Amino acid sequence: MNIKTRDFGEVQIDESTIINMPEGIIGFEDTKRYAILSPLGENKFPMWLQSVEDAEPCFVVYDPMEIYPDYKFQISDEEQALLKVDEDTPYRCLTVAIVPDDYRKTTINLRCPIVINLRDNIAAQIILTEHFDFKAPVYEEE
Repeated sequence: MNIKTRDFGEVQIDESTIINMPEGIIGFEDTKRYAILSPLGENKFPMWLQSVEDAEPCFVVYDPMEIYPDYKFQISDEEQALLKVDEDTPYRCLTVAIVPDDYRKTTINLRCPIVINLRDNIAAQIILTEHFDFKAPVYEEE
């Protein structure tokens, strides 16, 4: 399937990898289907969470556990039901980045991660009650 992207023009994706987000992303609730683009190589960050419906919205995303190894949180029973997950379900966690002109000042939103059920390609943005930063730095200050 070919999709139009914000940053890479038209690209081809495998339709079986489309991620369905029943509730969308905060501020983009009407957009329900996304693809993960990995221009730097498979499982290399940053990645792009790209709408398959249009060139926008598109989000630069990181795996927060690669940057903050101690990052852990609990999701509610309601969120587990929405994601169709249990303790045996493979999942991935992504956080949306803000990338300014000086990329070294990139931050990620640890308070509202996107959790993806890798078995069923269902995802949801979770709003955590734990105290996590909305703008946690990706790169160490020099």
